Amino acid sequence: MTQELEYLNMEELSTDEKSSDVNILSPVAPDERIYALDMLRGLAMFGVLWSNLNDWYGTTDPTTSLDKGLTWIHWNLIEGRFYTLLCLLFGIGFGIQLLRATEKGMDLSMVYFRRTLILLLIGIVHGVLIWKGDILTMYALVAFSLLLFRKSSSQSILITGILLWVFYFYIVSRTEILVGWKFYTSSMQGPKIEWTLGHGTCLQIGEIRIAQYLEWYLRYGIRFYGSILATFLVGWWTIKSGYLMRVIQNPRTTRRLLLIAVVASTIGYLCDNYFSLLMPYHNVKITGITDPNFWHPRIIVRSIFGWSTEGTAIVYATVLLLLLQRSTIARLLQPLGATGRMALTTYLTQSVVCTLLFYGYGLGWYGQVGYTGNLIITLVLFSCQMAISSWWLKRFRFGPVEWLWRRLTYGHPIQMRVQ
Repeated sequence: MTQELEYLNMEELSTDEKSSDVNILSPVAPDERIYALDMLRGLAMFGVLWSNLNDWYGTTDPTTSLDKGLTWIHWNLIEGRFYTLLCLLFGIGFGIQLLRATEKGMDLSMVYFRRTLILLLIGIVHGVLIWKGDILTMYALVAFSLLLFRKSSSQSILITGILLWVFYFYIVSRTEILVGWKFYTSSMQGPKIEWTLGHGTCLQIGEIRIAQYLEWYLRYGIRFYGSILATFLVGWWTIKSGYLMRVIQNPRTTRRLLLIAVVASTIGYLCDNYFSLLMPYHNVKITGITDPNFWHPRIIVRSIFGWSTEGTAIVYATVLLLLLQRSTIARLLQPLGATGRMALTTYLTQSVVCTLLFYGYGLGWYGQVGYTGNLIITLVLFSCQMAISSWWLKRFRFGPVEWLWRRLTYGHPIQMRVQ
């Protein structure tokens, strides 16, 4: 495990060897990164872009056969899969940071808190000023809780993650019914709002963006907090137990995980179809504690067996890891890894470009592009991002937003240019 820690990625902490103060923390050098994690982040960034375009910009109903096929692919193979992978990678990154500091005997609490707080501020700025669908805010809020598990054993971390995954949503949803929780509802919905997004001014769209950003967190934040924390804990467990490095370095372990993920995905798809067709509950209105549906364990059962989204995400990740174990393919995929090294910059840039394409203060494409058009935009935009990221990282050690995040976190100058 000691040798493996030497190659932990930039989301770790390291001691600045050039400083006379060994307690000064700084990002590790680019050549100390885990190459495979950069690749996985790049893959996640591609899928997140494709999914966001289909979900958030008024995608038109499918008319052609290709559109219908891409619609099926979106809902069954794309939706939620890459956000799950990204969430797992964030958990791994925060876990690496915690483990590295523990190995060096450092108290990480204040640095970790400051780092997470800055990410929260970036997320709030993103959600309020750029795009309503920000996920960084939630990741930062969950990361604060992860600090509570920094001294926990690998076994307790994994068990806690599993228990959260299985029971959290059931408990929260039933508690909401018992206390008569009334969700915040926004008037920023309907055809008029859709038209404004495609034709309105910057101020008009800004009003909608802020209202919808707040609505999501007030309506769904508490519901999804536990599942995201569970995913973070699994990521933390993979680092602390050493399982992650075995999956990356040992093809047999990678193939075994792929097989498990395929089986889990298959069971998950069967479970999803069973509940959707025979036992739907999304539109079931539960009247109170005496209602039989209040006690029905369908949510828990689905949490145990409904692993289609998570299983498929792991399938994608393990297939990529197996490909990376071939040197020729690994070299061809280097631009994908470059976007992964600049994942935060990549994510924010995607929001800026897409809002300029679709909103009224830009080209106004909102509600005019179908699934085929969104795939074309995804391929073109992400190809540009890979090219720009590759060019940038030949000259600079970090992406611009990554540099700013670290500069504010560590509180001392960080070398930017490649020497």
